[in-house]
Amino acid sequence: MATSSVNSISSAEPGVAAIRKPVVRRADLLVLLLASAALMVSWSFAVPIFECPDEPAHWQYAQYLRQTHSLPPYNHEFEEGNSPPLYYLLIAPLATETQAPPSAFQYNADYTKISLPFPPRYYQNAPGDLGRYWPIRAARLVSILVSLFTVWFCYLAGKEAAGSAEIGLLVGGLAAFLPQFTFRGMNVSSDSLLTMFSAAATFLMIRLVTRGFAWRTGVLAALAIAGAFLSKTNAVFLPGTLALAVLTDKAEWRTRILRTAALGALILLIVAPWLIRNQYLYGDPLARKAMFTAVSDAIRVKPLFSRYFVKDFPVMLAASFVGDFGWLDIALPKWAYGMYGILFGLGGLLAARGFWRRQLDRRLLVVLLSAAVLNLMIVININLMFDSAQGRYMFPALPAIAVLLGLGAHSLGVWSRRRTWLTIGGLAAANVVILTALIIPDYWPAPPRKVSRADTGSSCAIHCPKPILQSVEAGSSSRRLEGRMPNAVQIASE
Repeated sequence: MATSSVNSISSAEPGVAAIRKPVVRRADLLVLLLASAALMVSWSFAVPIFECPDEPAHWQYAQYLRQTHSLPPYNHEFEEGNSPPLYYLLIAPLATETQAPPSAFQYNADYTKISLPFPPRYYQNAPGDLGRYWPIRAARLVSILVSLFTVWFCYLAGKEAAGSAEIGLLVGGLAAFLPQFTFRGMNVSSDSLLTMFSAAATFLMIRLVTRGFAWRTGVLAALAIAGAFLSKTNAVFLPGTLALAVLTDKAEWRTRILRTAALGALILLIVAPWLIRNQYLYGDPLARKAMFTAVSDAIRVKPLFSRYFVKDFPVMLAASFVGDFGWLDIALPKWAYGMYGILFGLGGLLAARGFWRRQLDRRLLVVLLSAAVLNLMIVININLMFDSAQGRYMFPALPAIAVLLGLGAHSLGVWSRRRTWLTIGGLAAANVVILTALIIPDYWPAPPRKVSRADTGSSCAIHCPKPILQSVEAGSSSRRLEGRMPNAVQIASE
């Protein structure tokens, strides 16, 4: 029988208030899921096609998979070719031949300088776009469906961790209405499937802690972790979190080690074919060596204690975890980041307070915190080679972070259904304001037809040469335009 992280010690701690029975109804969860779905669908139509980081390259991968029934090579024409295939297998049936929006970049004769006449657009949109690009829009809708399962698993994780459906609803709402999650959850990107499997794994690992080890739960957690890794490789840290959950159980050490080894072997068995393929083709399991030829223009090798890591990286990572939209060229006002920072900081402090006062299960908190710390280490490792402090790389740990914040609220002992809905409602309202006051005005109305070719559309090709972008016009933001440009799918008319 499940025990909450507070209930398990409330009888032993006289200063801890008794926790009421959950009063959240199933209708509350349905409302949360419907509200999240409505927002993501609204974002998917408000944000023009391909106005999301690497969305053209993700679509290119799916088209190649559909047309050739094989995985794409990893080279300068296929910048996502080193990505695991699971998400692309999911959307490949939808990746039919379709028009693609014309590029908004204007190049000089030798492709060494670019200008962007319709910022923040990297691609040109038009008033009639609602009737265009429906295969891509259908893939976006699949991503939304996947993201709704993420919200559901976050709800289950919070409920399991706290023994309270109210906290489950709060955790689900924290994830669902985080602006960056809404944005990334609705576009063509493997981030959606990665986050869903990570949320499922988080829920199952929490269950291993709260209910004790069970082979069924352990095997399901291992399968979810394998699914996350085969969606995107920055889930590589999740086996470490699972090992911590299993090794800190109360069984004999020999038993714990055997359980950990068995689950690790299961994960390795599932992901091994893809790793072996990479080793054979590129000389290492994760194809890191091939990056120096496939994306050489994006590589920026730097030491850990460089100015970038000390000054730029923390700010950029935190901001883009909350919300940095388009091709990282639409930011929130600084005060908005401050408000989200206060929310996250307060929840973190309450969780730390609950840990210190033993109001919360310390083992559970350590397991959840390990997910965030290990994920951060992966992001740092990525940035040793690239200038890519993108908060979405922390999404495998988003469910664990949301549960930590929910447990912080739960440690107060006075959390209620009313407080839950006030918090969720405020987050949802902020999300709507960002969409209507920031995103829609930045993209709509579309550029005038007399200077834009967006009303004509063009064919989307999967085999095209890529211009090397070496510099930008004066006045452009180097932070906003750095790294991989949206050129994995080129426009045949250019």
